[in-house]
Amino acid sequence: MSARDASSSGVVLPGIPNRPFPLKRIVAGLVAVAAVVAAAALLLPREAEAKDAIGLDAKQKADVQRAQVYLNAITSMRSRFLQITNTGQFSEGEILIQRPGKMRIDYDPPVPVLIVSDGSLVMYKDEELDQLSYTPLSSTPASLFLGETVDFFQDDLLITDFEHETGVLRITLQRTEDPMEGSLELAFDDKPMQLRKWTVVDAQGVVTTVSLQGPRFGETFGPDTFKVEHRALQTPAN
Repeated sequence: MSARDASSSGVVLPGIPNRPFPLKRIVAGLVAVAAVVAAAALLLPREAEAKDAIGLDAKQKADVQRAQVYLNAITSMRSRFLQITNTGQFSEGEILIQRPGKMRIDYDPPVPVLIVSDGSLVMYKDEELDQLSYTPLSSTPASLFLGETVDFFQDDLLITDFEHETGVLRITLQRTEDPMEGSLELAFDDKPMQLRKWTVVDAQGVVTTVSLQGPRFGETFGPDTFKVEHRALQTPAN
């Protein structure tokens, strides 16, 4: 990611000391969507009274539920990711997810960004400036996917598009209460079922595509993985 591209996206880089980082966009565009794979291991049975805007037929509903079962079987994940936007930004990094509620996103240099959810808060840290900001997990889209289950038919989601062709399954979602907030498309390989990438269109029309690269599932992470060190909060030794 070049300094020019980073500056236009709001990422703090050397020589741009106080440029704010777009936490809302990152949380909505990457964190929340990536967190889809951190769902619980058991799918709670529920009638599929489809909250959809396109009228899914029985086979399409079955495909959506099959994707749910796949996601709900995953309890933890480690993966490299590639993130590209339609405004020209490019970045890479690593994401760790552990349900319920925990994840860690480390961007590769030169982007000095760390994003962590500890189960209650989503925290953004500018590693270069040691600046920390946070927002409640419950107030972010990540809360929909870092909880006990993934349910595409829940009341606050709307299925707005569905495609199943050439071995690829795509499901597009919006929030029922605020469809103008943006949309999320999840893309799965069909045989075998595996989440490959997602595309987010935010309220400003920015399109962000995130691709997983070599995901590994079922890992156990250390107790400090989902903590953030912050020098300004540390008490000096006597």
